Amino acid sequence: MTENIRYIFNAPIVNILVIFGLLLIVLSFFSFDGIKNITLTASPKWIMLIIGCVLALSGLATFILAREERRINKKAKIKEGLTIKLGRTSVNLRVGKIQEISGMDKTGAVALPANTTFIDDCITDKNSALGAFMLDRYPDKISEITKVIGKTLETSGASKNSDNTYPPGTTIILPPPYDTPVNTLITAATIRKEIAGIKAEPSTICECIQHIFMITSDKKISKIRMPVLGSGHGGLEINAALLFLMLSIRHYASHYHHVKSIDIIVTENDAKRLKDIYRLQYLTLLGEGRE
Repeated sequence: MTENIRYIFNAPIVNILVIFGLLLIVLSFFSFDGIKNITLTASPKWIMLIIGCVLALSGLATFILAREERRINKKAKIKEGLTIKLGRTSVNLRVGKIQEISGMDKTGAVALPANTTFIDDCITDKNSALGAFMLDRYPDKISEITKVIGKTLETSGASKNSDNTYPPGTTIILPPPYDTPVNTLITAATIRKEIAGIKAEPSTICECIQHIFMITSDKKISKIRMPVLGSGHGGLEINAALLFLMLSIRHYASHYHHVKSIDIIVTENDAKRLKDIYRLQYLTLLGEGRE
């Protein structure tokens, strides 16, 4: 309260509007018959009162809008992390490594991107999210995991396209022993075609988030850890990919209430490319008050 009053009186335009408005409101209840004959009246001078109220309210509105603009335009520091509340779900943007899963258990899951064939060379590439996680957790079982992925796709009932690919967003949960200490999700975040190669679209990210929420809804999974989907081999510019990812999470978090926390992990190198990270703070306003 004291801080807000101090800000008002330090703001040139605001204090003129508010002080002059309050002065008119007070004076509207007085009658002047010369300098020495000033009397308080029961009925105010309505024109003066209305003008005073308009000026005072305009000043307060200007103050509130200016404070809010300063709050949302203050650039976030990715090194310190950024948390955005979207309804019941907290989205935490962090610099780190996807394979570092300390503090997670069976109520958590790591979502790893693959392409729509699920035949992915990235599983042996430590610079990709899928490869970094698998090579760290199961370095001697890569060929076995590839077979498990194929079998899990068959038993999950996922339908194939005519070109032997799966629809974008197709998501599976790996069976034991690849669910310890945390569940492992693999989601088709990029589209792979023979001529066009591998690419991601904004709609692909949305499909992934929808299927991730769906497949975890009856598994008592409340925390999910994932990279910025689509920004690797998918080719989407990382700032755009992150914005699409946040919007998708915001949408599906309002339909599924089991996920309480989502950690979006950004590598040190990718963090340097997040030039527009402050834009995500606007999403805090979009998500406030949602149940």
